Amino acid sequence: MYYFFKDFAGPLATIIVSIIAGVFIYRQWKTAEKQAETALDQLRYNLFEKRFAIYEDVRQLLNSLRYGPDYDGFKVGKHFTVMDKAIFFFSPETCAWLQSLQDDCVKFLEARESKSTNPTEYERSSRHLSEQYRRMPERFQKELGFRQLTQNAPYLEVGPGPPRRIWRP
Repeated sequence: MYYFFKDFAGPLATIIVSIIAGVFIYRQWKTAEKQAETALDQLRYNLFEKRFAIYEDVRQLLNSLRYGPDYDGFKVGKHFTVMDKAIFFFSPETCAWLQSLQDDCVKFLEARESKSTNPTEYERSSRHLSEQYRRMPERFQKELGFRQLTQNAPYLEVGPGPPRRIWRP
C-alpha cells in the first residue's frame, strides 16, 4: 500500500487539485453569468424609465392640448424636443407615429387659431387628438411592457454548443 501511494501520489494530487480548480472555476463562471444577467436587467429597467418618461410627456402634451386653451406653440416645442429624443429609445414605427403626432398637434393648433372661421376643422382635429390619446397605451404596450414578467418563456435557448439563455425581444 505504501508503494502504491508513493508511486501514484503525484498523479493523484494533480487529479484532486484539477477537480477542485474545476469546481472553483465553474462556480466563478456561474457567478459571472448571474452578474451579467443582473446588469442586463438594470439596462432594461433604465431603458424602460427613459421610454416611460417620453410616453408620459406625450400624454401630458395631448392632455394639455385638449384641455388647455392657453397652450401655445412655445410650450408645445418643449414636448416636441422630448419626442425627438425618442429615436434613440423606440422602434422606427413608434418614431414615425410620434412624428405624425407632432404634425397632428401643429394642425390642431392652427385649427384652434382659426376656430372662428372653420369650426369643423377644429372639431375634427380635436377628435383626432382625443383618439390618439385614447389609443396611446395600446400603441406603446409592446415597447413598454415587461415581457420578461408577462410571458411564460422570456428567454430562448440558443445553440450550437451548450444551451444558453438570451432575452427574447
